[in-house]
Amino acid sequence: MAASSSGRCGGALGARIRVVHVLEATVGGTRRHVLDLCFGLPAERFEQHLICSLRTPAFQADIEGLRARGVRVTVLPMRREISPPADLGALWALSELLRRDRPDILHGHSAKGGFLARLAARQVQPRPATVYNPHAFPFQMTVGSVRRWVYLELERWAGRHTDRLVAVGPSQLALALEHRVVPPERAVLIRNGVRPTDLVTGVEREAVRAELDLPPESPVFGTVAALVPQKDVASLVRAAAILKRQLRDACIVIVGDGAQRKVLQQLAARLGCADSIRFLGHRQDVPRLLTGLDVFVLSSLWEGLPYALLEAGLASLPVVATDIAGCRDLITPGETGLLARPGDPMDLAARMSELWLNTERETMGQRLRELVLSQYRLDQMLAGHAALYEQLHGGRGLAT
Repeated sequence: MAASSSGRCGGALGARIRVVHVLEATVGGTRRHVLDLCFGLPAERFEQHLICSLRTPAFQADIEGLRARGVRVTVLPMRREISPPADLGALWALSELLRRDRPDILHGHSAKGGFLARLAARQVQPRPATVYNPHAFPFQMTVGSVRRWVYLELERWAGRHTDRLVAVGPSQLALALEHRVVPPERAVLIRNGVRPTDLVTGVEREAVRAELDLPPESPVFGTVAALVPQKDVASLVRAAAILKRQLRDACIVIVGDGAQRKVLQQLAARLGCADSIRFLGHRQDVPRLLTGLDVFVLSSLWEGLPYALLEAGLASLPVVATDIAGCRDLITPGETGLLARPGDPMDLAARMSELWLNTERETMGQRLRELVLSQYRLDQMLAGHAALYEQLHGGRGLAT
């Protein structure tokens, strides 16, 4: 049974709302989203506590930054994959922490954190209101039909114990309702958001290209992505080899790192396009690097609402993205960019060439920027979550 108003954890009138976030996926967009909430929600209204795993050691620096800002952080080992012994241990430890903290709102992020949070909420009295943000559903992954069915059934079961599911984009909301993860009245759309000030101005395109050894007049395509299977950068590398036959001087810039980097570099060498690809690894100056691109490319196989496209929009870049949920929220073919079939390097290369040759290319980038600034701003995202937490804390719309 999901949290009810009688089981809601309350506080004195005027007291801060106690919010506990549970996060195993301390990487990528989920990391950014949770950090934005923890740093951005007003401390005078919300007392926040992050319970997180350390999927990568790099998150330790984020933990120190959060603690310096007054956000409590507890490190709790959690495993990404399904592991009954480890999951039960994490569930027990999480339940103990919640009994001690007595939060008003328990917000689980991504599949593992979200599932454990909602299970733990059932072990605690008084029960906190439960919020789940999938970021991307596990049943969107390119896995076998049996595993996809298992993931979907687990999502539906946990959905019965969810007061609010937060979709980060319209297509994710549609997925949740189409697959009956939660009833419509328990789903809410709060779009991912970026700061308009994240755009770097005053940087000369020529200077960035010179730094990266890119010919001044060559078509330059680029992506920002973790080098992991989800992002399917292999299709982009294959598309680069195809594109070379159509646009001989085209260059590809790949910003990001991951387990597949060496394999991707070997693939580029084998296909004969290594000289036209720049593997930059992890960079802290992504907004600056974007000023050196002509077209942004995202080859992902599944997404929630990708921050990479929001940043490309801030930089007024036209986009070629795969035709998947999340990307479709931002890219309207012929208006803000083009869509390509996921996992199809030939089609990806064709759309890249088509967009480069389109005389309306720069106008598409401007339209994408206008869309991001109107509907995908960080202040809107923070206001949406603040309103949701206050609504649930007041007992309105809690599941019974």
